[in-house]
Amino acid sequence: MGAKMNIANLRHYGLLALLPLAGIVFTLQTHGQSAPTSPEPDPTPGPAMVAPQSEAQVKQLTNYVETGADYMALTNGFGSWSGGYTRCVYQQGKNIWNAEITGQHEFGDAGVYFDAGDTYNFNPDWYGALTVGSSAGGFFWPRFRTDGFLNKKWLGRKQLITTAGVSYVMAKDVHRDHTFYVGSTYYFQKPWIVEEGLYFNISHPGAVFAPAGFVAVTQGHNQQQYITVRAGFGEEAYQLIGPTAALSQFNSETLTITWRKWMGPNWGFNFVGDYYHSPFYLRGGSAFGFFKEF
Repeated sequence: MGAKMNIANLRHYGLLALLPLAGIVFTLQTHGQSAPTSPEPDPTPGPAMVAPQSEAQVKQLTNYVETGADYMALTNGFGSWSGGYTRCVYQQGKNIWNAEITGQHEFGDAGVYFDAGDTYNFNPDWYGALTVGSSAGGFFWPRFRTDGFLNKKWLGRKQLITTAGVSYVMAKDVHRDHTFYVGSTYYFQKPWIVEEGLYFNISHPGAVFAPAGFVAVTQGHNQQQYITVRAGFGEEAYQLIGPTAALSQFNSETLTITWRKWMGPNWGFNFVGDYYHSPFYLRGGSAFGFFKEF
C-alpha cells in the first residue's frame, strides 16, 4: 500500500511540474545520475555551430550566462534531489567555449561538479567538441569525466548533421565506463528539428554492455523560444545510490520537457520538467533558470 501511495504522489508531483511546460531545450540541466550508463547521458554533442543564412537555421545557444535550480521527488524511500547550477557559453572565432558548475544533493549526500569544454569549427562542414569535468564531494558525481564528439554537416543547406563520439567516466567507486555514441540531427526548412542517437556503454568491472537511445523533437526560433520533447530509453549498467551501494543491470525510461523562452532582446528563462522510470523508483520534478546573453 505504501509503495502505491508513493507512486501516486510522484505522479501528482510530475503532473504539477509538467503542466506549465511545452518541451525541452537543446541544453539540459545535468544531474549526478546522468552518467553514460543512463538512457540519455550528458553532455549532448556540444552547441551547434552558427550557420550562414543559406544554411539550416541552427540553434545559436552561444554567448550567454545561465543560473538556476532544480528539485526532484523520488519514490520508494529514496528521498528527493535538489541543487543549483551556473553555466556560461562564449564564442570566439572558431571556438565555442563552455563551462558549468553544479551543486547537487542526492541520496543523502551533496557535492559539486564542474566541467569545461570547447566546440571547434574546423571548416564549414566539420566541427568537434571536447569536454572534461571533475567533482568535489558527492559519491554520485564522477571523479573524472571526458567527452569528445566529431560532427559533419551534409546536403545543400547543411541541414543534416551526423555525430560520432566517445565518453569515459571514472566513478568514485571501482566502476569505469566507456561509451560510444552515434546520432544525427535534421533541420527542416520550417522551424522543426529532429534528433536521435544511440549510446553503447561498456561498464567495468565485468565488461557489462548497456545500450540506450533517445529521440528528440524541437520547434522554435532563436531569440523567440525553443520547445522540445525528448524521450530516452535503454539499459543502465549501474547507478550509485550510496558510497558502496549500486543498482545494476536494469532498463529505464525518461521523458524530459523544457521551454526556453526569450522575454527580451537578450534575456529569458529556461524551464525543464523531467520524469524517470526504473524498476527501483520513479523520479519527477523540474528545473528553472534565467539566462542573459552578451
